Amino acid sequence: MTKIELNKTYFRKIKNYSFGDLPIETLNEIFRDGRPSSFFLEPQLALWFPELTHIKGCLDHDHIDQRGQKYDAKNFTKRGMQFKPSNQIGTGRVFNFSAMCKKAGALIYIACDIVEFPKIRIIFKSGNDLVREYPTGKVSKTKREVLFS
Repeated sequence: MTKIELNKTYFRKIKNYSFGDLPIETLNEIFRDGRPSSFFLEPQLALWFPELTHIKGCLDHDHIDQRGQKYDAKNFTKRGMQFKPSNQIGTGRVFNFSAMCKKAGALIYIACDIVEFPKIRIIFKSGNDLVREYPTGKVSKTKREVLFS
């Protein structure tokens, strides 16, 4: 059983995965995209970290622990990682710093580095720390090693 520690990098490797007749290289490419990966990683995180309960559906968080602390999983891809609220991401949407701070202040983020899938790095960061370190709500791809060090 792995106990959650903030700011500690955990290393995992996904094994034994397949889908139909797709070659493993195709699956690796698909799972390096945060959108499809999240559907699999979110329940997997609860297996790796049994303190967490996975919350199904599209709420404002993905996991909760026994104390009621909310967690939100975010995938770090070759483009970086965004932790702004979803309604602030995308073309034509407006960034609101105070709304981001309010949401982040209530969360612990689970950053999952999927750039080298099936190898995965995971770090738990307080939302307040992420905002302080990355006030734009985005961790650029050039800051990948900084985030996971």
